[in-house]
Amino acid sequence: MRTAALVLRAAEIKENDRLITALTEELGVVRAFANGAKRPKSPLHGACQPFAHGELELTRRRDTYVVTGAQARGVFFEGLAAELSRLALAGYFGALCAELAPKEEPAPEHLRLILNALHFLSAGLRPQWLLKSVVEMRLLCLAGYQPDLDGGGAYLDCARGVLMPDAGQGRVLLLPPVREAMGFICEAPLERAFRFSLPEEGLRALSFASQVYLQHQTGRRFEELGYWEGLSA
Repeated sequence: MRTAALVLRAAEIKENDRLITALTEELGVVRAFANGAKRPKSPLHGACQPFAHGELELTRRRDTYVVTGAQARGVFFEGLAAELSRLALAGYFGALCAELAPKEEPAPEHLRLILNALHFLSAGLRPQWLLKSVVEMRLLCLAGYQPDLDGGGAYLDCARGVLMPDAGQGRVLLLPPVREAMGFICEAPLERAFRFSLPEEGLRALSFASQVYLQHQTGRRFEELGYWEGLSA
């Protein structure tokens, strides 16, 4: 099968091989062996490195996939590596995809989302707090965890995904601009979802709210997030 793909991770194995984790249009998140991909002259080299996007030809062999062909369209790594915080946030996006994107099922919207986010991130075109919130909330919505923000309360109950009138455990205050931004992220077409603005204080409040909501919905605290927080504090 030939499919559009983005390499999220690439682990070096043996002398010249890699084991990649990729987000693909046709198969969601897959792990595949890329034999010989570490060799600079290998036809797999360019497309099987971290944050490369293009097309992969995947062949299933028993219970695993093997990359039998590849064509790179671009690599985000150089722009991401310009700032450690960019690279750390990209790693967090990869961890979120591994958790929330489907496996063995098509994932075109997930792929479009992460490609857009990495484009803005690698070029420094959007604040990192904004990009983080968009990726968190859109992935949650795609996974069926979209919150109901139509109620009259000011506090998001992060376990139930509804607005409540009073503060309480697991509830986050959503001031009107932050609530509006979160609703926009969830409802806007993807090509517009990154096109909003808040002052830095509002972006940080939005990032905190989306992060707490995600952690309640997934039951996970991501190591990659902690690394990014240490760099962006």
